[in-house]
Order: sequence, then C-alpha cells, then structure tokens
Amino acid sequence: MSEEPAGELSVVGDIVGDLVTGIPAPIRKNAFKAFARLCTAAVEYPAALIEGAVAEKRAETQARVKLINTSARQIAKQMQTDPEYARAAAAKCAHTIIRQRVNIDQVSAFAADELKSEPLVTGSDQEPEAPPISDDWLNVFETEAASISTEQMQRLFAKILAGEIRRPTSYSIKTLKLMAQIDNRAAALFSVLCSLSVSLRDPNLIHDARVVSLEGDPGRNPLAPYGLGFDALNILQEYGLIAANLYTYLDYEPAIVREGNTVSLFMTYQNAPWVLIPKIEITQQTKNVRVEGVAFTLAWRELLPIVDITPNEQYTAALIAYFDRRGIKMVPAADRPG
Repeated sequence: MSEEPAGELSVVGDIVGDLVTGIPAPIRKNAFKAFARLCTAAVEYPAALIEGAVAEKRAETQARVKLINTSARQIAKQMQTDPEYARAAAAKCAHTIIRQRVNIDQVSAFAADELKSEPLVTGSDQEPEAPPISDDWLNVFETEAASISTEQMQRLFAKILAGEIRRPTSYSIKTLKLMAQIDNRAAALFSVLCSLSVSLRDPNLIHDARVVSLEGDPGRNPLAPYGLGFDALNILQEYGLIAANLYTYLDYEPAIVREGNTVSLFMTYQNAPWVLIPKIEITQQTKNVRVEGVAFTLAWRELLPIVDITPNEQYTAALIAYFDRRGIKMVPAADRPG
C-alpha cells in the first residue's frame, strides 16, 4: 500500500497543530475540529490530478505533465471524445480545486489569527469548554468559503469562523449563504451601514439594528451625505441586507437611564455603549423613545459585531442632535452621571 496518503495526513496534522497553537483550552477542541475539517479536504481529491495540474502550470517536470496526458487519454477513451479536450478539462478541474483550497487555507489562517488576538471575552483557560461546532455548519462554510478570493471577504469569513468556534450557533447557515452572494460594492456599503448604525443588544442577541434616518423618510435621501443615498439603499435591499420598508421604527426605551442610574440595555454605536438621558423628568412623553430609520434584516444583524467600523464624526454630531431635538441626551455610557 502506498504511504503517500499517510504522509499527506501527517503534513495536514502539522498545519492544524500550528493553527491551534496559542488558542485557549475552552475553544481549542472546536478550533482543532474546524481546521482539521477544512485543511484535510484536499486529501479527498485525486492526488495525481492535483499534482499534474501544478506541474503543467509551473512546468516543473515532464513526468508530471505526462500524468495529465495519461489521465486525459483514459478519460477520453471512456467518453469517446477528443483526448485534447479531456486533457484540458482535467487540468481545468485540477486548477479549480487548487484555487478553492488556497481560498479555504487563507480563510483558516485569518481565523486562527483572529482567535489568538481575541481568544475569549475573559481571556481565561478556566472557562467551561465551548459546545461542539456543527458538522453541517462546517460543510456549508467550506463550500461557501471556497469561492471567496478577495482578502476583504476572506477576513469577514474568517471572523465568522472564529466566532462560531468561540460560540457555536452564533451564525446561521442562511447568513453564510447570503454572505457568499454579495459583491465587493455591496460589502463596502454594508460596512458603511454598520458604521452608522445604532443597536440594542445583550451578550447573546442583537434585538434591533438600524441607521437612524435623522429627518424623515430615508427614500428622500437624508442619509446621502453619509454614504447611504437612495441608490446605495437600493443595492442593500437587493442583497437582503436591509428591510424592504426603508422607514420603520422601534422603541429604544431600554437605553433610557432610569432611577438608580441603571439601564435595561445599552445602545451600541460605533462598537461602544451609549445611554439616553431625558433632559426633563421622565413622563409619559419620554417613556417611549421612537427611533426611526433603516433596519437591518435578521440574518445580517448577526454580522454587525464583526464588521470593521469607520468613525464618522459628521454623522455622530447629527445623531446626537437628532436625540437632542427630542429632549434626550445621547452620551457614552461611561460619562453618565453618578
């Protein structure tokens, strides 16, 4: 029996070992499972086909080129077609496999860096072990990540993988499939959307996320100066990132500071906690805090915590003024009185 598969598995084991080194114990088991699943997939494909494609591409040896030609003649004989056509098809298939493996390996490497840079909220190896990551989820992730070739999107997929390793069920299969469908322009607009958004969230759930439209219907372009004009909102709608109705509202009363200087939920803006302080005594008028704007769809709320935020001082000033006109101060949570 050939020793080649064992050798390949040994190399894969070394790679996975390098990736999980430095990852805290509570999530190390999930990390090993995920990286082993993603990094060993190349073993499932015919080694001769892959080696032949690499050889043809790099013109390293005539022997490897012969592998492709031999395989092509065998395929052509079975298919009763032109050997040259079969050879080209075999090479194309092998090149596609290699490109997909490179994409997945790059995403895995980015995810490992993410886990090591921010391993756990507490940073303690004494935390309970995370529940197991789903095989079905990993299968879908591998399929979708294989087609991602831009670094921007690879890093987003890496953050999703790292988040799922830390806390399984954080990201739905639906969200993975949607992520794989968006292009670079939509991804850039989503980054703007996240950077301008406010949200109500607890550690396990984002209850609401939206971009406050400041003055009136977003369809009339009040957000255009901040990069979310009507055309941009149409693109976000087409990809299912925002609700079909551009003008919705939700009560942000949980972020109001109450007796004892407490709040039910912080309002998150620019990845920081904020609170809402009524400028007059709380009455029926200030009990409800209606916040209007462009709402995220449920699937895309999941991604809000992992998107890189770009500060926008102009919009921040406009947002503070928006609440001020409603008799409410918007202040960082750390700056609230008491």
